[in-house]
Amino acid sequence: MFNIAIVNKLLDAYFHKYSAIELSKKSIAFGVFISLFLIAIKMIAWLISDSISMQASMNDSILDALTSFAAFHALRVSDINHDENHNFGHEKVEGIAALFQCLVVIYSGLDICHDAYEMLLDPKPITNTTVGLVVMAIACVAVYQLIYFQKYVAAKTESLLVSGDSLHYVSDFLMNICIMVSLLLSTVYVYVDAICGLVVGVYVLYNAVLILKNALIDLMDEALPLAAREKIENTIKSVQGVQKISVLRTRSAGMKKYVEAIIVVDSKLSIEEANNICENTELALKKLWDKVDTFVKAQPK
Repeated sequence: MFNIAIVNKLLDAYFHKYSAIELSKKSIAFGVFISLFLIAIKMIAWLISDSISMQASMNDSILDALTSFAAFHALRVSDINHDENHNFGHEKVEGIAALFQCLVVIYSGLDICHDAYEMLLDPKPITNTTVGLVVMAIACVAVYQLIYFQKYVAAKTESLLVSGDSLHYVSDFLMNICIMVSLLLSTVYVYVDAICGLVVGVYVLYNAVLILKNALIDLMDEALPLAAREKIENTIKSVQGVQKISVLRTRSAGMKKYVEAIIVVDSKLSIEEANNICENTELALKKLWDKVDTFVKAQPK
């Protein structure tokens, strides 16, 4: 649904010259634009239909716009080079911003569940369902395009912020579908609007947990995933002169990967030759991702 080969090839052809940070910024900026557009059309539909699901969806879009704007600013900060007070750069701001995203999404989910619960206690008929259906259809198309692009960018850049932004837009997409269902069935079953709201609210809270998990992985310096570590190990072992890997430590901060390794080399080599092997190893590692910080030390044996 969000991974079509021919579309990905077209995106690759157009965005291949952009760096990871530039691509991430474009993705987040697109999210802000789409959110502002959705706020406008959903507000009109809510005022006309008086649907609790529509109101919840509009509130969610407002929060989407705020979190996307915060994420865009966080990306700008994370791209600032290291300085005297931040020797390892500013990439950790992505994890902090992801925590903010998590809090906003939790608030959104709880607010939706609260409104839906009140609607269950005092259900109200939805009026002007045609307008609501048209607005939701437009919203679904717009949000689908945004989610597709953000998932494409997240896969390319491994940006924590883009991934988190995409998760709460998936919630918005599902909410739009639920609202369409409630608008269609509200005349048959008056509680469908509230039930759909509860379903979406629970799913939003589930997504908040996923965002929190990814943020904590980043902030707690958890090792890179097994697949990434295997790629690193294979790359190091492919360098001429490396006998084996004695120590390997990895972590990530936002889109940046950190790799520290101690490699075993022939004890008969000179210091200069051993250093050349270390340099070649670091050059090979830096080709794996756009942003990689490496430290390789030789251990003669």
